[in-house]
Amino acid sequence: MTKYIEAISIYDSIKDIIDKAFESLYFAIVIDKTGNIIYINNSYADYLGKRKQDLIGTKVEEVIPGTKLYETLQTGEAAFDSLFEFEDGRSLVHSKLPIKNTYGEILGVVSISSLNATDTVNSLYQEINQLKRSNMLFAQQLQGLDDAPSVFDNIVGTSPKIMEIKRILSKVTNSRMPILLTGESGCGKEVFANAIHNASARKDAPFVKVNCAAIPRELMESELFGYETGTFSGAIKGGKAGKFELANGGTILLDEIEELPLEMQSKLLRVLQEYEVERIGSIKPTVLNLQVICCSNTDLYKMVEEKRFREDLLYRINVMEVEIPPLRERIEDLPLLCESLIEKINSKYKLDIWGITNDAVEYLSEYSWPGNVRELEHAIERACVLENEGMLDKDLFLFLEKKKKHMKTVPQSLTDDNFFLNKGLAEKELIIEALKKSGGNKTQAANLMGISRSLLYAKIKKYNIE
Repeated sequence: MTKYIEAISIYDSIKDIIDKAFESLYFAIVIDKTGNIIYINNSYADYLGKRKQDLIGTKVEEVIPGTKLYETLQTGEAAFDSLFEFEDGRSLVHSKLPIKNTYGEILGVVSISSLNATDTVNSLYQEINQLKRSNMLFAQQLQGLDDAPSVFDNIVGTSPKIMEIKRILSKVTNSRMPILLTGESGCGKEVFANAIHNASARKDAPFVKVNCAAIPRELMESELFGYETGTFSGAIKGGKAGKFELANGGTILLDEIEELPLEMQSKLLRVLQEYEVERIGSIKPTVLNLQVICCSNTDLYKMVEEKRFREDLLYRINVMEVEIPPLRERIEDLPLLCESLIEKINSKYKLDIWGITNDAVEYLSEYSWPGNVRELEHAIERACVLENEGMLDKDLFLFLEKKKKHMKTVPQSLTDDNFFLNKGLAEKELIIEALKKSGGNKTQAANLMGISRSLLYAKIKKYNIE
């Protein structure tokens, strides 16, 4: 009994010392074996936004949701320098020590954290978050590389020309080089532009599409480059970001680039050279980090010869030039395209079209499709709506006969549909004949053959035609 009284006396004498020692710690908290808080220092109470006296006797999980102190109550094992994250995102490093009596019975847990440890973890946490952001960007880039083939695989077509385009574009999705997609109207340039963006590390960033032919000439500069407050009458207060600013970090598609006025072409050239843009009325440039894709269904090389398109701009946007072939040059893709379009139209109109007959496919394969895939989609859509359910047969497409009669004709030996079959000539001989009929005019020869001027030049070089 005497020893017990002496122990109490000793505790009373050092209680103030213990309190001061705990208060000197950054955080200190003690719970009993039932999880009730029996001690907490002022620093910890302030951190939790509570008064110390209001926390004593409270269940610890009510004050610190997700607390790990119960683990030490259950295991009786000490844990040093453990990282704990609060629900608000704050964190600390603390040590958890079980309180036991002489018989080894767990009476409670004390948790302590020093000021230096918490400062250290905050500093380390900032570094970790920075590493996480960098790792996330790197992972996105790797994911973009992994996704590229699968994204392009979703483009319908297995013809050699389409497969080669998929292969080429899947390799450049994460470069910042400008890409020029050329080809006739309706051949799918925008489909490939979408794939380039979605297969890249920029897929979650903005994808801004600009139809240069749809913007009034007088609004072209402000739409593309933006403006500051008070630049002109009617300007929005606070100014307005242009399309390039809106696309920053992502991708911008300039469709029908040939419709840009010459004065806009010079400004665009500067943007592509410097990768920065200035709003109208501003002297502060905005640095750009984006992918630029241009589309054109016109012979830009001919426009350069006619002084309607800047030669230096053409060479700037065609760092990677890819020509999308017209449907007539990949007619073997037509059955797959029909099936894909039927599925799309069924979903759009809630129809029950099962497919298309072989007779219908054969009939459609004999048509030249001057409107390309877009025209095919309209034809399939018309047939689906008329049929409503079942199979699409040849008779649903006989309306194309009327279109055939009104189509602009070219010399029979050079018609797109029967050029190879009627003449039975090798490609080199066909090119020579087209050049003869056009009097050596390469642009006219290309038009006669239904190919671009740049492709004709490539073939002339390939076959060493004088």
